[in-house]
Amino acid sequence: MIDDRTLPSKVVVEAGLGSIGKIKIMKALAEENKMLTIYALHKKTHLKREDIKRNLSDLIKIGWVNENKLVNIMYSINRENEYVTHLTTFFYNVGYVG
Repeated sequence: MIDDRTLPSKVVVEAGLGSIGKIKIMKALAEENKMLTIYALHKKTHLKREDIKRNLSDLIKIGWVNENKLVNIMYSINRENEYVTHLTTFFYNVGYVG
């Protein structure tokens, strides 16, 4: 994981929001208070699994998504990340999530 505090905000935001797929993944994770598998993310976002994996890799690198290896690999939004807090607040305020 890259420490997003050492990167310029522009770089972090562009990496996190650089595609509609990443936005859909962040939305899907923001709507859930539990961890999701790639299969669950596929069902919620209708993205190809390969695209989900690639986007998750980028989101994990900037610290916006947590990856946990249990029986399956599970993903959750990192609610402790300042950028994520602002992004999810924005999603709720504009009615994108809710």
